[in-house]
Amino acid sequence: MFRAKTVLVIGAGASVEVGLPMGSELLKQIVKLTDIKFDHYTQKSGDPAILEALKIILNEGREVTKVNEHLHAAWQLGESASQAISIDNVIDALEDPKVELVGKLGIVQAILKAEAASPAFKRVQNMPDAIDLSKFSDAWYSSLTKLLTENVRKSEVGSIFDDLEIVNFNYDRCLEHYLPFSLASYYGLQADAIREIMQGLTIHRPYGVAGRLPWQKGDGPSVGFGQGSPQQLADVAQQVRTFTERVEEGEELAAMRATMAGADRVIFLGFAFHRQNVELLAQQVQDHTEVVATAFGISKSDKAVIDDELQKAFQFQGILNEHRIELADMTCNQFFKEYWRTLTAEKSDSERVEMPDPYAGIDRMMPRLPAGIFGGIGHMGDD
Repeated sequence: MFRAKTVLVIGAGASVEVGLPMGSELLKQIVKLTDIKFDHYTQKSGDPAILEALKIILNEGREVTKVNEHLHAAWQLGESASQAISIDNVIDALEDPKVELVGKLGIVQAILKAEAASPAFKRVQNMPDAIDLSKFSDAWYSSLTKLLTENVRKSEVGSIFDDLEIVNFNYDRCLEHYLPFSLASYYGLQADAIREIMQGLTIHRPYGVAGRLPWQKGDGPSVGFGQGSPQQLADVAQQVRTFTERVEEGEELAAMRATMAGADRVIFLGFAFHRQNVELLAQQVQDHTEVVATAFGISKSDKAVIDDELQKAFQFQGILNEHRIELADMTCNQFFKEYWRTLTAEKSDSERVEMPDPYAGIDRMMPRLPAGIFGGIGHMGDD
């Protein structure tokens, strides 16, 4: 169980352990899905659902002028993608609303297809509403279940998320889909019982999500895990954001920053520490707040830069800074195993310690000279 107010900040690397793509691989999939071409009026490439969703959004009827313009934009997206860091960068660089729409359709469809194709979430035969939990043994999800359930009895399961809040920068719904099955199996409950408890778990989504799951409350479009019709795809794509579309100042951003401000411990999982994402989280935290993070494959030099940027974002002060941020070069699964006691510890009692001013009170220690000696200190040596 979490013994301190804990915030999990989840990045793309955290979903890799359950079979979802990230970075260049995700970009390749988006390009393939949006590369819609025809041969004698028959679609020969690209994803049919994206084409249908595009028609729904543009609502042209029998006219296809706008659709064709968007297909040409998709081809430009594919050309630019060969030299791009991510789909977000392509959309931002081209400054074309048509590229943006096609790109977002590609993002959502790629995520939904990745959910469906994940080996970890492969449906159990003859049991459509079940997953094989043994497939998560090499993923941090299993470790999270063990942590959540430690010393929590069945009669107390209603409070299992009391000390946890989540900020998820991904579009997928893997964690929300997994937890009801995992916790229900552990406690011998129905998944719906855990789903009801999860309604009280705060999950912030700075860039939106590939639809809310059917059991989740909310106003956004409902989309089954790994599913989605062209209409649902059209609805969701118009609501997601890319990283260059800043979350507007308002209730959503204020709520997320309030979560950060109240944390005793912030845990970054699979997070790339892009500056614009760190800025979204920027908030003065409590005196005792600790930050621990995975930094798998990140160089020593870059870790030093990240450390400095986190100190500024969270307004850390005093001589204990170096002990309040820890970046671990390991995967999320390794991290949970190596940092188990850290993640389950009670909140730190350490306070910010300010360096004493070495000159404070120095005027009281200096000997007082009789008035008039040397005609005033400021004129010593004057002719």
